[in-house]
Amino acid sequence: MRVAAFASAVRHLLLPVAGILAGQRPQVRLHLSEHEPGEALGLLAADEVDLALTYDYNLAPARFDGSLAGEPLGRTRWSLGTPATPGRDRGIALEVFGRYRDHDWIVNSRNTADEEVIRVVAALAGFEPRITHRADSLDLVRDMILAGLGVGLLPAARPPGRGVTLRRLRQPDVTQRAYAVTRPGHAAWPPLALVLRLLRDISPPVT
Repeated sequence: MRVAAFASAVRHLLLPVAGILAGQRPQVRLHLSEHEPGEALGLLAADEVDLALTYDYNLAPARFDGSLAGEPLGRTRWSLGTPATPGRDRGIALEVFGRYRDHDWIVNSRNTADEEVIRVVAALAGFEPRITHRADSLDLVRDMILAGLGVGLLPAARPPGRGVTLRRLRQPDVTQRAYAVTRPGHAAWPPLALVLRLLRDISPPVT
C-alpha cells in the first residue's frame, strides 16, 4: 500500500504501523514517501498513492474538496521556540509574540501553514514578522534557533534540548491537526481499512 506522509507522521505513526503489520499481517506492506501536505494530496489526487497523512493548524485550517475524504487523527499543541534566556515568559500568545517582534523568524520551506499561523498571531500582536529563514526539518529549525538565527514554531511536547526554550502559546492556542486522507470510496479496501484502524488506535491524544 502506497502512503505519502509528513516526516513526523512517518516517524510517530507509520513506522509503528509498519512494525505491527510485519508481525501480524506480513502480506500488507507499506511503501512510504515523505512529503509535505500539498505534495501528498497531489500524489493522492493523481492516484500515485493510496493514503496521504497531512496536517493543518487551527489558525490555518485546510479544506478538502469533494474529491478527497479527510479523517482527523491526533492533535498536538505547538509553542514558540526561542533561544534560552533566564526566567520565564508569561502572558498570552500575543504578548509572547510581541516580545520577539524585532527577531528574525523561521518558517517551513515546503508548506505555508506555519507561516500563516505566525503571520496571523503577529498581526493580532500588531507587527509584521521578518521572515528570514525557511527549513523543512524541525531538527534544523531547532538548530537554527540555537545558533541565534531567529525564532520559530516547535511542538510543545518535544524536548528542544539545551539552549532552546519553548514559550507556551495560549489565547489563541496553536494546535497542529493530523489527517488521514483518502479518495472517496477507497477506505473500504481491506488493506487500507486495516491501516486506517491501526492509525486510529495509535494516534496520540491532545498534548
